[in-house]
Amino acid sequence: MKANKSNKPDSDMENATKALIRAAKRARVLAAQTGTRIVVVRDGKLVREVPPLEQTKKTTKRKTGETP
Repeated sequence: MKANKSNKPDSDMENATKALIRAAKRARVLAAQTGTRIVVVRDGKLVREVPPLEQTKKTTKRKTGETP
C-alpha cells in the first residue's frame, strides 16, 4: 500500500474541501460588492447578512499578493 494514497473513495473528493472554501470566499466578496445578503449560521441559527466590504478587500488583497 502506498503511503501517499488518500482514504477518500474518489479522487475528486481529495480537493473538495479546498474548493468549497475558495467558493465561499468568492461568494462573500461578490455579496459584499453587490450588497447581496448571504445566509450563515450564527449560534445555531440561520442569519441573513451582507458581508462587510472591508473584510473582503483584505481577503482579495492577500490573494493578489498586495499588502493590506
